[in-house]
Amino acid sequence: MTTPPDAAPTTTPSIGMPEPSTAGIEHLITAHQRELAQPGVLSVRPGYEITDGWLTGRKAIVATVAAKLADPPTGQALPEQIDGIPVDVRQASPLKRLALTNPEAFAAQHRFAPNHGAPPVFGDEHVFTTTGALTAAAAVHPAARLPHKPSLIYTGATTPLTSVTAHMTLQLSASPDNGWPTLRPFLQNTQAELTVGLYDFTSAHILTTVQAALTGKTVQLVLDHPAQNPTADQTDETTVADLRAKLGDHLIQAWALTRTDPFAAAWIYPSAYHIKVAVQDHQRLWLSSGNWNNANQPDINPITTPTDADAARDHDRDWHVIIDNPQLAAIFEAYLTHDLDVAAQHQLPAHDPGAPLQPPDPPSTRTPAFARFFPTTTITDQVTITPLLTPDPHNYADAVLALINSATTRLYLQYQYIEPPKTPSADNQPFQDLIAAVAARQQAGIDVKIIMSEFETAGYLEQLQALGIDVVNTVKIQNNVHNKGIIVDDTTVLVSSQNWSAAGTLQNRDAGVIITHPDAATYYANLFLHDWNNLATRKVGDD
Repeated sequence: MTTPPDAAPTTTPSIGMPEPSTAGIEHLITAHQRELAQPGVLSVRPGYEITDGWLTGRKAIVATVAAKLADPPTGQALPEQIDGIPVDVRQASPLKRLALTNPEAFAAQHRFAPNHGAPPVFGDEHVFTTTGALTAAAAVHPAARLPHKPSLIYTGATTPLTSVTAHMTLQLSASPDNGWPTLRPFLQNTQAELTVGLYDFTSAHILTTVQAALTGKTVQLVLDHPAQNPTADQTDETTVADLRAKLGDHLIQAWALTRTDPFAAAWIYPSAYHIKVAVQDHQRLWLSSGNWNNANQPDINPITTPTDADAARDHDRDWHVIIDNPQLAAIFEAYLTHDLDVAAQHQLPAHDPGAPLQPPDPPSTRTPAFARFFPTTTITDQVTITPLLTPDPHNYADAVLALINSATTRLYLQYQYIEPPKTPSADNQPFQDLIAAVAARQQAGIDVKIIMSEFETAGYLEQLQALGIDVVNTVKIQNNVHNKGIIVDDTTVLVSSQNWSAAGTLQNRDAGVIITHPDAATYYANLFLHDWNNLATRKVGDD
C-alpha cells in the first residue's frame, strides 16, 4: 500500500513551521484516521522518515502495511503527507506482521531480542479495529509464554571487581581475521585446569581441540542453551555429552540458570548466560564478544591463507583479548566457579528439551570484501584493566557511563544492536543513561561513530533518533557484526559480551574489560575504522 508517484497530496505542506512534537503527530493520526485506515494497513505511529533506505531525520507518520504496492487500487492510496508531515509507508517483515496481528503467536516463538528477529516495540503504535477506530497495538512479552520456574536472587562472588594496574602481557585479536588461530594455542597450552563460562559451544573444531588438549585435565564449564546457531556443527547438549565421554569425571559442568534453559530448574538470568570467558591454570584469561561457534570463531586464517579472505565475508566481527595476569584471572574465576556452584544446585535430569528456540536469520546480502586483515598484536607493559560483570550492581553501567563521559576527542561504538527499553522505568534507567551519554558526547562535538549489525532495523534506529542520537550522520550498518566494543580517545577500549539492551547491560550474565593503554586503543580503533570505511553502509532493513 503506497501513494502513486503522481498522486496529489491531501493538504498543502506548511512552510516555515517548526517540526511538530510526537504528541502533535499523534494528534494528526487521530484527526486523520479515516484517511489512514486503508485496506492492508497494519499500524500507524509517530516516527521518522526513511528515504533511499536511510533516515532523513525528519519526523513522519509511519504506516506499516502488509504489502507495499506501487499502484494501489483507486481510493485506497495513503496520503503522501498530512499537514506537511510525510506519511512513510513500510512493508512489515513476516515477524512484524505476526507481532501486530497475532501477538500471542509471536510471543510463543520466544524471540527475546533483535538478533532473534524481535521487531521494536512502540508504546505509541496503533492498529485499526474492524470499525476503523484506532486502538493501541497489543504486545505480549515472550517470557510470558515460557514454562513457569522459580526465580532466584542473584548473588555474585565476594571478590571485589576492582581495577588492576600491573605489568602484564595482552594478546589482542579479532574475528574473522585471527580469532581461532589465537584461541587455539591458548586452549592447547592449558597445563592443569580450564574454567569456562559460555553462551554457546557448537563448533566441532573447537570441541576437537578441547578434547585433545584437556584429556586428563580439569574442565569446569557453565553453559547456556540458546537457539542453535545456523552454523552449528552440533547442539550444545551434544558438545557436553562428547566432552563427558572424553574427559569423564574431569568435566564439571552445569547448565546456566536462564529462564529459557530447559535443563535449569530455576532461573537468575532472564534471557541469557551470555558470558564468554575462559580462565587457564589460574593465571591467564581469554575474554571475548564471541562464542565458541563457527560464526564467531571460524576455522580460517585469512592473514596467512589468502584463499580464506572470501570465506571471512560470511563470518562475524568479534573482538577478543587474552590477559596474562593472575590477579585478573582470579577475579573472573571466582565468579565463574560461584556461578557453577549455584547452578549445580538447580539442574533438571536429562529429558527431551522440547522445541528449540528460534535461531537468528542470516543476512540477505554478504558483507563486502575486507580491505585488509589484522594479525594478533601483543602488548607487554604497564596496563590498567577494569573487570566488568553483569548483573552485578553498580559495575558495568557505572563504569561504562564514566568511560563514555570521559571521551574528549572520539567515541566509537560497534555493537550487534542497541535496543532501547520497551518500557522505560527506574529499573532500566542506568541503561537509558548510557544512550543519553552518547547523545551528549555528540552534542559536545566529539567525533562519535556507531556501527551496528543488520539486526538494527529501521524502527530501532528511529528509537535512537528520538532519544537524541544523530542516526543520520553518525551511524552505519554492517552485516555480521557480533561485537560489543567501545573506543574512547587514543587511550581506552572496552572489550565485552554485553549487548546494549536492558537485559544485556543490567540483567543477564555478561563480562567485559576496560583496557587503558594507547596501543590497545589504537589496535581496535584501526579495526573499527577499517569496518567503518569498507564494510559498513547507510542502508537499513525494515522491521
